Amino acid sequence: MSEMFQAMERMFQTMFRTMGEAVESFCKAVFYPILSPIFGPIDTALGMLPNWMAGVCGVGLFVSAMIWVALILNPRYVNRGRPYKSIWTDLRLWTVISMTPHVLVYFYFR
Repeated sequence: MSEMFQAMERMFQTMFRTMGEAVESFCKAVFYPILSPIFGPIDTALGMLPNWMAGVCGVGLFVSAMIWVALILNPRYVNRGRPYKSIWTDLRLWTVISMTPHVLVYFYFR
């Protein structure tokens, strides 16, 4: 029985490897000529920046989005149609709360 499962596993690994290579070659043939002139210079410029700066920029994007949602976004737009007016039903608060773990994990692993 285990030989059958091992044979099936080898078959699926070969099939998915072949499919992956086909998708990769398709994307390179179709999208690379279009996107390379756009993203090539951006990739080169970002490749010259130190790694710590990328972490700071990533955390900065998260924090700026949290500030925008919490302080700048119109509360009437965000909370349209909410039945209760308590602070715990404010979606801006829950957006900031739900994004905080992402920021902490990103900051920890940068």
